[in-house]
Amino acid sequence: MKIRGIKNLVSFVMVIICPAFAHSQVQGCTDPLAGNYNAIATINDGSCVYAAAAYTPVIKIDPITDSLVEGSGLQMAGNYLWSFNDGGNTPTLYRIDTATNALLQRVILSGVTNIDWEDIAFDGTYFYIGDFGNNLNGARKDLKIYKFPLSAIPDYATNPVVNLAAQQTTIISFTYSDQPQPPVATTSNNTKYDCEAMIVDNGKIHLFTKNWVDNNTTHYIINGVDAGAYIAVPVETLATNYLVTAADKIAGQNIIILLGYQNSGTGNHYLHILSDYKADSFFSGNKRRIDLPDAITMGQSEGITFRNNKYGYISNEKFVRSVGPFTITVNQKLRSFDIGSFVTDHFTKYTFTGNGKWSDMTNWKYNLVPPFTLVAGNEIIIDPVAGGMCELDIPYTMPAGVKVTVNAGKKFLVKEN
Repeated sequence: MKIRGIKNLVSFVMVIICPAFAHSQVQGCTDPLAGNYNAIATINDGSCVYAAAAYTPVIKIDPITDSLVEGSGLQMAGNYLWSFNDGGNTPTLYRIDTATNALLQRVILSGVTNIDWEDIAFDGTYFYIGDFGNNLNGARKDLKIYKFPLSAIPDYATNPVVNLAAQQTTIISFTYSDQPQPPVATTSNNTKYDCEAMIVDNGKIHLFTKNWVDNNTTHYIINGVDAGAYIAVPVETLATNYLVTAADKIAGQNIIILLGYQNSGTGNHYLHILSDYKADSFFSGNKRRIDLPDAITMGQSEGITFRNNKYGYISNEKFVRSVGPFTITVNQKLRSFDIGSFVTDHFTKYTFTGNGKWSDMTNWKYNLVPPFTLVAGNEIIIDPVAGGMCELDIPYTMPAGVKVTVNAGKKFLVKEN
């Protein structure tokens, strides 16, 4: 539905009948798929424990285009798959048709270098490419993220090769708040400050490190998406026991997936499904690890993206290793996955708890403002402070299936817009 402005300010109340009796909140595991599910728990305390589970993603394309022998990041946008090669290659983004494996377009970022591109994200309008690989010695001083709009890329049918004008790309540079500056060089693959995984959500950039020292990942937040210099702040750490190489989020849901592998033995691969978390504390909810095959099957997988709901793709670099007299070769492939049997829906809820403008993030619980790209299943709860109201001060369109609740006795003011 589209909320339209009106000539005069009018307040209206949707009355929700609530039980007269009070009840206490119970903390515990709220996921029915967990072994320790607590049916009376009302607050997820992150304690869910799951039985071991193994899964083999299905081969979709073998091999994927030869232009992506060292494919690293992976992202769906505009109904096409986008990827690029690892560091040391040209600063080129590739558009791929997943139905035919056709390489439809090469987009060359002018005025940009590919020192160590590792992941790509898309916020519905802009691409973000992370040039933040740092495993050589952990001492890079030029960690950055390139940002440019999808709309700047012309039609592929008449423009199979595009040189994206330099002015279309802006730069988000950053340092880690807990890394000594200037950084101290280490030996190769021996740093806590390497990164290959990123998502963009709620006006922030979220990084997941590839910690070679402790075999875990730390979640850092860059508090902004505009060009400039930022400090990436650590907020939580997850003991993965593998190196995280990619991440993605389901639009409109509190579900994030991490991908990675062990840099030892047979190179076992893993997924972590993070769900039902609180705001930006992604490790506060359910943390379910899924075992994937080893490197002989998965190669070195470094790209992951959702396409529709819980269905998506995984890509790997071409993998060649010699063991004694034998050489193991795994082509660069595209695999599909579906995690629907491992996680239930967790649609994001947005709760107005302040007083005043809808557009003021401080009026929303956890500063989580409803985006312009809500999906069916999302819920908006209007619950301003006593005596206050929520003023819709911007044009806003809600798709079918989005639930809006104005709590009993509360006011929702629709301004002319």
